[in-house]
Amino acid sequence: MYPESVQACIAVGAFGVGTEQDEDEGGGAAAEMEAMLARHEGADWYTDAKAIWDGWTERVLATDDPGEVESMLAAVLPLYTAHPERPEVQAALKEFSTQLQADLVACKVWEGGLFQQIDLRPILGRVRAPVLVVAGELDLICGPAQARPIAEALPSSTLSLIPDCGHMPSMESPDLFRSTVVDWLAAHPA
Repeated sequence: MYPESVQACIAVGAFGVGTEQDEDEGGGAAAEMEAMLARHEGADWYTDAKAIWDGWTERVLATDDPGEVESMLAAVLPLYTAHPERPEVQAALKEFSTQLQADLVACKVWEGGLFQQIDLRPILGRVRAPVLVVAGELDLICGPAQARPIAEALPSSTLSLIPDCGHMPSMESPDLFRSTVVDWLAAHPA
């Protein structure tokens, strides 16, 4: 929207292709999500988190309490990470969950049909700034199957997939994430 003002952009864990478009194109993102969910099946918290995950849309659309959405998100947060059992990830998730504040209107719009139908690829060609697209290789919702089509639709992009990492590279792989961003910024000075 403001090409004269934006000199560079970094998209971390970006979502650009809805479930309907993904299904029409072979379901790569859905298959990736199922594989990532399966990684956690043996964890003691998984059954409760997966039940919330599976009923997410219906619960969000039915509630008038943002606190319920915050509680739901706190319960499913481990699913977003590659290794929630690691002490440093557990500590970060605990801290993150204390900061949750759900925007109920935005959540209802997203769950009410936006995420199913969204397809940003047709407008990404208008982006003039160079873009770094970063995704965790084990991100269940915005992983490689989401990152690749975004990067491919941008005129000037660099795709960086962080190995052995979920949805939050700055928390799960901070050193690699930091060096990826710093190196890219150095190669794309303002």
